Amino acid sequence: YTEAHPESERKSVLRLSRMVERPEYLFMVASRDNLVVGFSIVLCFVESDACLLEYMAVARDHRDQGIGRYLFKESVKRDEVVQRYLLAEVDSDKTETLDKADRTRRKAFYRRLGCREVEGLCYIMPPVSSATPPAMDLLVYRYELPQSIKQTRLRKWLENCYVEVYGMNANDPRIEL
Repeated sequence: YTEAHPESERKSVLRLSRMVERPEYLFMVASRDNLVVGFSIVLCFVESDACLLEYMAVARDHRDQGIGRYLFKESVKRDEVVQRYLLAEVDSDKTETLDKADRTRRKAFYRRLGCREVEGLCYIMPPVSSATPPAMDLLVYRYELPQSIKQTRLRKWLENCYVEVYGMNANDPRIEL
């Protein structure tokens, strides 16, 4: 968790432990030789047709072995997820950063799995720590993904993220489309 996600995107251990207790969260781990080598955390929004792939990571020395793909595919097959849209917040690769190549590689990974980027959206992730979050892009997955998504539906998903994930107000001006 700490290796794969920058401080600006990591929740405290206390917040993570509270997530485990909430029934709308789905936690999945991949293990080898009794060691956890990857994990995914999906939040199924209450009264919504969407969920959020809140975190997913694979240990550095176990990457490029199909573990991330396996975790993603198993996550989207879960009964709680299969009929919903899955959202993924991904570090944007639209500006020059020291880790731009990693960001581009990460987005390509999700695209290969069938995710599409929400074009024209300036997504602002609320802070989860004292560090400022990076610029983010929002990706969407569904087994049968339509060509377009109505703004009203997208707005509702952003409200879900802001309220259920970050504890923000549903009328936060940062989610205006």
